[in-house]
Amino acid sequence: MHELGMARSIAAIVAEHARGRPIKTVRVAIGPRACIERGALAFCWDIVTESTGLAGATLGFVEAEGDTFTVKDFEIREDA
Repeated sequence: MHELGMARSIAAIVAEHARGRPIKTVRVAIGPRACIERGALAFCWDIVTESTGLAGATLGFVEAEGDTFTVKDFEIREDA
């Protein structure tokens, strides 16, 4: 299940750029040939982020082309 490694990488990228700010949503762009199972990635995301500064942040998906897989953007939580 390479989605676990992907979830860890996404969390590390977002945590680095968030600089301690609370995150509401993270969106990743995934193309149809990226060989990423969205359900498995979402499951792994919840496991990887629990007990971290990203706990509670939702993982959303954006359609992309080909084998694209990238962190599209993230949203800072305003109520914190």
